Amino acid sequence: MNRPALVRLLIGIAISVVFLAVTLSRVNLAAAGDAIAKAAPAGLLAALGIVIVDLGLRALRWQLLLQGVHGAATRPSYRLAVGYLTIGFTANAVLPARLGDVARAILAGAAFRTPRLAIFGTIMIERLGDGLTMLALALVSSVVVAGIAELRDLVAFALVAGVAGVIALAIGWLVVSRSGAASTRVGTVVAGVGRRLAAGAGTMTTVRGAAAVVILTLTVACTAMLVAWTVSSAVGVNLSAPQVVLFTSGIALSLAIPAAPGALGTYEFVGVAIVTSLGFTPEQGLATILLMRILSTFPPALAGLVSLWVLQVRPSALVDGAGDDSAGDLPSVEPAR
Repeated sequence: MNRPALVRLLIGIAISVVFLAVTLSRVNLAAAGDAIAKAAPAGLLAALGIVIVDLGLRALRWQLLLQGVHGAATRPSYRLAVGYLTIGFTANAVLPARLGDVARAILAGAAFRTPRLAIFGTIMIERLGDGLTMLALALVSSVVVAGIAELRDLVAFALVAGVAGVIALAIGWLVVSRSGAASTRVGTVVAGVGRRLAAGAGTMTTVRGAAAVVILTLTVACTAMLVAWTVSSAVGVNLSAPQVVLFTSGIALSLAIPAAPGALGTYEFVGVAIVTSLGFTPEQGLATILLMRILSTFPPALAGLVSLWVLQVRPSALVDGAGDDSAGDLPSVEPAR
């Protein structure tokens, strides 16, 4: 592991330790364990089924984005989209700061014989779509649900900051590409990177393709809320529809906080904080969030381990890919057949 990656890992672990310590200090662990033991098995099995459907829908969305990449040597099959998507989930479970997305772009780029920046462009579209959807849902639900004024203000700030960031990037791209800055060395590099990232947005240039991606993005937001509803109900945390939306969007946004692998600590802190603010006990909150973590994290990660074996990708390639910050050629990875 190189020095920058090690620094990111240590910072993430430190953040996670703080959030986890604060969360556990508020919870009776024995009571939380009892709540988990009493969770309704039927509800948990239903949630597991929804997680599997959600994974399939996310793979379908990524396949559509991959098929629109300009200059791609191949058009990946659905099987390969599932394989490398789950490998990315596995990497995110063991790497900090969602570096699994970087590893996914590099490994898939090599296997598909497609520029890795273009592959990363498709992942950026995924993340941007999911992020903006959850931000909007969090804002609306925090207005509807009474007593969450602080969260509402925070979400509103995050939404404005996110939109401002997109506008700033667009303006920056126009400045670099249509001014004298484009002829400078830095401008040339920036423009080149931007063009290669934009190659991943080919699907979004057609009405049909963009509509399909948007519909799938909204659908996976719904499946995420269904998972949250089934798990919380199994634990006895009966949430109304607006509360489910608030809970789901809140914990989804917590994944953006830099932390240890799997967003350990920040995920639990936000989940417990939201559940307790809705009138339930911290023990019920921790039981709900731990079961959600198990059901939403482990099945895709286990599928990723299977994909590593089937596609003959070395596990060490996950760390190597995530730590590769160079702009050179793609790493040597056995192409999937």
